[in-house]
Order: sequence, then structure tokens, then C-alpha cells
Amino acid sequence: MAEAIAISEPGERIKRLSRRYREEVPWISIERAKYYTESWRETEGKGIPLSIRVALAMKNVYEKMNFYLDPDDRIAGYWTEFFLGMPIDIERGVFNQVLENELDKASLIFLRMRSGQKALLYLLRKKALREFIRNQKMVRMSGQAPLNLEIKTMSEREINPFRIRNEDRLYLKKELLPFWKGRTVVDRLERELVKAGFYSKDMQDFVLSVPGNTSRQVLMISPCATISSFQGHVILDYEQVLKQGLRAMKEEVQEKINDHQGLSQEERDFLSSIELALEGVMIFAKRLSERIREEIERESNPERRAGLEKLYKTCQRVPIEPAEGFEQAVQSIWTVKTAVELAHPVNLHCFGRLDQALYPYYQKDLNAGIITREEARELLEELLLKIMSQNIRPESNILSNFYHRYLGSSPVTLAGITPQGEDATNDLTYLFIEAVAGSKAITNIAIRVHPKTPDRLLLKISEVLYKGTSSFAFFNDPLNIEAMKRRGFREADARNYAVMGCVEMTCPGKTGSMSANALLLCRLLDITLRNGDSRTLAGLIKEVGLKTGEPDSFHSFDQFSQAFIKQGKYMIKKIVDASNLRDRLYAELLPAPYISAFIDGCLEKKKDVTRGGGIYDLSGISMINSIANLTDSLYVINKLIFEQKKFSFQELVNAMDHNFVGYPELYREVKRLEGKWGNANPETDELARKIMKELFQETYQYRNFKGGPFVIYVISMTTHTIDGRISIATPDGRRAGQPYAASCNPYNVERFGVTAVLRSVASLPFEDVMGCAVNVKFHPSAIGKIEELRKKWVGLLRTYFRLGGAQLQPTVASAEMLRCAQQEPENYRDLIVKVGGYSTYFVDLGREIQEEVIARTEHQ
Repeated sequence: MAEAIAISEPGERIKRLSRRYREEVPWISIERAKYYTESWRETEGKGIPLSIRVALAMKNVYEKMNFYLDPDDRIAGYWTEFFLGMPIDIERGVFNQVLENELDKASLIFLRMRSGQKALLYLLRKKALREFIRNQKMVRMSGQAPLNLEIKTMSEREINPFRIRNEDRLYLKKELLPFWKGRTVVDRLERELVKAGFYSKDMQDFVLSVPGNTSRQVLMISPCATISSFQGHVILDYEQVLKQGLRAMKEEVQEKINDHQGLSQEERDFLSSIELALEGVMIFAKRLSERIREEIERESNPERRAGLEKLYKTCQRVPIEPAEGFEQAVQSIWTVKTAVELAHPVNLHCFGRLDQALYPYYQKDLNAGIITREEARELLEELLLKIMSQNIRPESNILSNFYHRYLGSSPVTLAGITPQGEDATNDLTYLFIEAVAGSKAITNIAIRVHPKTPDRLLLKISEVLYKGTSSFAFFNDPLNIEAMKRRGFREADARNYAVMGCVEMTCPGKTGSMSANALLLCRLLDITLRNGDSRTLAGLIKEVGLKTGEPDSFHSFDQFSQAFIKQGKYMIKKIVDASNLRDRLYAELLPAPYISAFIDGCLEKKKDVTRGGGIYDLSGISMINSIANLTDSLYVINKLIFEQKKFSFQELVNAMDHNFVGYPELYREVKRLEGKWGNANPETDELARKIMKELFQETYQYRNFKGGPFVIYVISMTTHTIDGRISIATPDGRRAGQPYAASCNPYNVERFGVTAVLRSVASLPFEDVMGCAVNVKFHPSAIGKIEELRKKWVGLLRTYFRLGGAQLQPTVASAEMLRCAQQEPENYRDLIVKVGGYSTYFVDLGREIQEEVIARTEHQ
């Protein structure tokens, strides 16, 4: 019998922090944008190298920003002047249009009028207005509510609201946004994509006419292909900070500068930018400790004063000097993460394997009696809440039904094996599990599992899952390590992998930031069905793919599937080229000295991380929307068109264009077809494996701008609902406007239980994938209230991984419970679910995402 670990209630301090993070509305902070712009103006036209200008701009921010300190802090440091705030990286420009248009009513009304006019002119020019109106009726007939087009500012909206002080709003709109308009990296990227010919004329007209969405996190280069507008997902070398401290790291850089023999001017400039960056983070740390000292002088409560003095002593030392104990280690990494993420706020900075990095300090203090296990747990509870608090985005209002406040996508990785191949589970691993249960934070917890992972650990996690905290995702070590090695990671580094973002794997402290892109599989199929054209709810877009032949000209399913693969390879090459264009622009326009200072390889190569300074670098292509819908669609085509010859391609395409209305016999045959993917049917499992293997293999031949590989992910975030909302019907019977299957999920066609689902998922070629999300909804009874039942669930997980599954992220909640949460959200504030590849509070989700989670097949 597994040894029990009691999970006690959190203390009052943690309860207060948790409640405030849940209930308070975040503030937009303009301090970073203001002081960054101030420095940028001062250094403009003076011949100062760009990397040094970036370092100086952030140094100016650290010197002038206000530091918030909360009475409940035991870990100090915030990235704005507020308890819960969002800084603006105005130079990147991802959210500038949101801020320009959605902070006040007049701007928002003007935006809606202008975008509506553009969309109308597009539809009239395309002679597609009648078709668009008909398509919207079809979407409503499919049961989808109208898009949220309410004229509500960021402070008025119900989902993901933000507030801003009036004087800050005026300064932002009159001084800051006008200065950066046309200058940001995203502005330049949009112009360069057009200039480089990535858009057909029809596609360019379509992109320019999409109304309302002002966020520019993702840029469409085709109806079936997107690139992210930013570089992100990184894990700094926190262990180096803990062991050396910033002062020693800065001295090492100074030595290389002083030993200038053989240095090129570019190398010297880079080293100077790293020196300035380390100095900047040290300024941030010193000013943080000074803020605590000021509070000590004002504090009259002896107990609170003692706590502040202890915190002051900690912050005086770290991260400038090496950490000596557990509290210092936690404070050190938090200070560095906060300072560096403030420099690059959309980069999704993750902590990596914290149970490994922090364990020596925990063990030392525990053995010396300096800290108790309960005190250490409370510190971890606070840390998990603070990680969550920096994972917010000021998204566009038109997408509010698809978003929520906290993304939960800055994971902590636990357990697994060591670089030497031994089991890495330790007491801190268990303490983190207890902290997750106590804090109710939605910070993703990535659990690495290998054959010798203790059952005790998995049973303890299943106990937490049973209680409604679905913050955990499980990763199959042997398979994922093999995938890492196939992409060029050394054995020891592959064994040391950690999860960044939602599910993406990397080697902590050695890998440059990941560049994200996506291939939309069902849209790719639509292009194949239309011989290079694509139909959307706004009409036909011509010449976005290859001319691979009219479908009715194909004499076999193999011919048709090869045409699809040919279109896929063409789009992969297009994504590669666009992604490399973006990465070249980042190297030219926005180097990252504050990241480069903490990535192994940059100092040795004397090269910024945006130019390939890290030991490793990755660019990702996520294949989404979705494997299930694509496989089922191809299965329908093979069975009903080629084998049974019941229908023609033209009949199928016409049915799709009319949302199957008027085609009852075809729709009935599609829906009644047995053996769709997710039922352990060897035919569809092999079909999915074969098609995806060909697409996955295509990426091995490409290198990114920074010299790293292009790798495969299968993670949809919330795009399966967003893309589904604007997509026509698909051959598998999915109606227009309905969501696609999420990530690696079947499309709610499962008939033979969870074991059949997992067998189908495990048949995919995950040895070629660097991160995937497998969302499975379990009724609480499937996890089990008692240990004997939980052992069966642990056995299911291990069997699935032996079969070849790469990842599993369970949501443990019944449909009835989720419906109750919709009706009485105040009673279910701590209910955590999995969405795409991350955790979030169910009651914070937009309605459409809530409905998609509820609709997933529930396994008993």
C-alpha cells in the first residue's frame, strides 16, 4: 500500500492571495512602455548598436518603475506597480491595436464601423454577400450563438476585463502608441510578408478585410497556415543564477570584454549588451530590496516588521549573490524571471524542473532545521500563484468568448529521470503536488513519467485530480526523450527535458526561444478538394494552394491522399519561409540581451539568442484542427466515394457548401459510418498514422533562421473553437461554425470507452513530435475515491504509455458538474479544467469554450 501524504488546507495568507488573484481585475500598466520609449527616443540616431539600445531601454525601465509590495508577500517582486497588472511591450506591437481601439468607447465604435465597412466592401467586391448571409444562418442552425459584437471596452467586458487609470490611457493614446505606429516589429513583419509575396491577391484582400480582431499574436499567410508574430517559450538557466549569482556572471562577461583580442565589433557590442542586461537585472533586484527597506521603516507591527526584515535580508543577497538556502533560492529565481519577463513579456518564461533545481537548497535547510516542510509548502503555494499572475494577455474583445484571464501555460516540470538516467522523484516533487492542491493555482504541472516512476507519486496526483484540480499533464519519458534525440538533442540534454508553454519540450537553459506556427489540417483538405482554392464563410479565396487536380479526376484514394500530402508539403515550405522571415526581422529589429544573458551558448558564441546563440534552437509547426476531423474526413471519402461509390466528390463538396442542408442521405451515411478514429479501429488508426507520418517527416529537411530544426507539435490552444467558428462544414459531418476536435482528441465519436480512445491516440507517430496535448474528460468515479480504484487509473496511464502514447492531460469533472458551474459560478470558482494544452478555471472561460469542454466525451 502506498504511503499516504496528508494534503492539509492552505493557511489564511494563501487563501487571501488565491482569492485576490481570482477576484481582482488586472490593471494595464504603461510604466514599461513609457520608460522604454523615453530611452528609445534618447538613443535614436546616435549610432548605438540595437542590442545595446534594447539593454539601455530596459535598464531605464528598472531604474524608474514603481515597485509594488504586498502585506502578504513572502516572495517579493511584481512586474508592474500593481498587485495584478499587465505591462505593455509596445515595441513589439502585438497588442498595440487592442490598446489603441478598445480602451474607450468612441475608438471601439469607430473600429467596428470601419471594420464592418471593410468587410462589406470585400463581400460586395467578391459578390459574396448573399453567400455570407446564408452561411451565417447555417452557423446559427448548427447551434452556435452569434459572435460577441457588443461595444464594450476592456474595462466593461465580462470575460478577461482590464482597467486603466484615465491619465495612463490618455498618455498611452496620445504619446506612446502614435510614436510606435508603423515602427513595431509586427508592423514591419506585416509589410515584409506582403512584399515577399506570401499572399495571393485574393488572400491579401481577405486578410485586410477580416473585421474586428485587433490582436496580432497570429498572422495568416494562407487559409490553412499561420505564423506567430512573436518569438516565445523559453526556460532560462536558473541553476546558473542559483550557483553563481549575477555579480559573478557579470564579471565573467567583463573578462571576455577585457580580453578583446580577436573580437569583432559585432561580438564586442553583443558582450556589452549582455553586461548591461545583467547590470539591469541587478538594478531591479537592488531597487526591490530598497522598496522592502522603506516598508520596514514605516511598519509598526512587530510581527510584520520581522517578516519584512527577513525578506529584506534575502533580497539583499539574491539573485546578485549565490543562494544559500531554500527561501533564497525561490526568491532568486522569481526575481530573475520577473525582471527578464518584464523585458520580454510575451515570451512565456517557464521555470523548468524546479523539483530538481531547488531540491539541494530545500534538503539543506530541512536537515538544518532552518525551515519546516509546512513552511516550504506555503512558499511553493505562493510561487505557483505568482507564476499564474504573470500569464495574462489583453486580448481583443471580439475573441472574448474564446479566451479567459489566466492562460496557465507557464508550466513547472516535475519528476522524470535525471541526465544520468536515474529516477528523479524526490520529496520536493511531492511537496509541489501538495502545493498545487493547496493553492488551487492553474499553473500547469508537467509530470514526467517513466517505468520506474513511483506508484506513490501517481496515486497522490490522482487523489488531487479527484478533488477537481485538473492542473496536471503526464509526459511519457522514453518516447519524448527519443523525439528530442531525433531532433538533435544530446542524450543527457534530452533526458533533462522540461515543458515550456503548453506542452512543448525543450532543454532548460540551453535552448533559444521557440517560434510558433500552425498548419490547419481541415482547411488544407478543403484546398485539396477545390484544386488549390479555399472556401470560407466569407466566400471563395482563389489560388492559395497548388493545382493538384480536380478531385473527381482521381481514380483511387491513394491518388487523392497523395494530392493532400503534396498540398501539405507546399504549405510546410511556405510556413518555413515565412517563419524564417519573421525570425530574421527579430534578429535585425529586436535582439534579446536579457534572454541571451541566461541561455548557455550565447556567451561562448558571442551571439544573441535571436541569431542562434543558444546551444539549441527550435521552430515549431503545430498540426491542428484537427487530426481527428481530417482522419474521419479521409475515411468518409475513401469509404463512400472510392470503395462504396455512393457519392461523387462534387456531391460531397456541394453538401459541405450547404452545411449538408438538402443532402439528408449523404449526411446520414456520413454520420452512421462505423469505425471513425478514436475507436481502436486498425483501419482509421493506420490512416491517421500514415498521413501524419508523411507530414511530420517533411519537416526534418528544414532548418530555421537560427540554425535549429523545425519540429512538430500537436496543440490547438483555443484555435479549434475559433477556427471552427469561421470554417464551413467538413466531410466527416462536422457542421459549419462548430469546433474542431482539440489537439489530439477524437471528435466525440468514441463508442468503446477510454481504452479504445487511448489505443487510437497511441498509434500516432509521436516519436517525431516534440509536444502534444491529449485531453480526456473523466468522470470523478473513473479516478476513484479510494486507493484501489485509483490504482486502476494509474495502471491505465502506464499501459497507454507502453502502447506509445506521448502525453495525457485529464479533466476530472462530470458534465453535470460543469453545467452546475455555468449556472452557479460563485460555487465553483476553484474548478480547474484542461482546455488546449493548459489549465484554467472553468468559470473564467468564455461560453463557447465552456460548451466545447462539456461536449467532450466523458469516460466513466
